[in-house]
Amino acid sequence: MGYTGGKKMNPTYHSLGNHTEAVQIDFNPEEIDYAAVLNLIWTSHNPIGAPRSSQYKSAIWYADDQQLTAIKESVEPLVKKYERELSTEILPLETFFNAEDYHQKYVLQRHDAVMKQFKQFYPDFNDFVDSTAAARLNGFAYGCGKKTLFEQEQSDYGFAPEMLAPVVRL
Repeated sequence: MGYTGGKKMNPTYHSLGNHTEAVQIDFNPEEIDYAAVLNLIWTSHNPIGAPRSSQYKSAIWYADDQQLTAIKESVEPLVKKYERELSTEILPLETFFNAEDYHQKYVLQRHDAVMKQFKQFYPDFNDFVDSTAAARLNGFAYGCGKKTLFEQEQSDYGFAPEMLAPVVRL
């Protein structure tokens, strides 16, 4: 979770300037291709919704010409599907600023016992923010994902099952 697309240096939630709240997706192209990432993005928001303020606008930021080309190609079938232009903006990625700590893995951070153990795993909070395990558990805690997937992965997280039971909402 963070902010991008604006001119202000080091924006914060209460001093955002003209930045947009955004999620940066880091992925390994050997494990998932960019087309699959784009599919996730397009199915995770309403690409024809009314334009919103710069803080909450719908946008996809691209890092290079290859990503821009892929995004443009992914737009065509959506325009046909919705029979109208999309309101999601396509913009070049500039600087991405991480949001404040309390915004990171927000749902997961409400579980003190799990967070106490995560702090042992990751004494540096930035390592927690970058943790795949924390991201996945935060998603499960939010209610995303399938129970069978969680059950398959659960032992890989390093937590006793009874510790995760009150966290996961599937």
